[in-house]
Amino acid sequence: MNIPAMDYIGGAFCWVFVVVLLLGFFWVNSKTARKWVFLLLFAGAWFVMGISYIFLLTGTPASAAIITGIRSLGYVVYAATIITAIVEVERSH
Repeated sequence: MNIPAMDYIGGAFCWVFVVVLLLGFFWVNSKTARKWVFLLLFAGAWFVMGISYIFLLTGTPASAAIITGIRSLGYVVYAATIITAIVEVERSH
């Protein structure tokens, strides 16, 4: 099976970003006692994208429609992250 290097790079980036965002959420929560939900949503979006890379890297027989659906769900969660972050910034001012 010939897997492009970009799939490895993209998958590693997704999972590293999930870990960094979760650590950031818990760090902010411990220092300020504020729960920034948008960090959790952002980690969730990267998690969903990471699942699509797992399918691509493991050779799971997932059709292009399934990969597109998973990534579309990730983009919906990205949009929810942006909206939640805007609401959080507006609420803090």
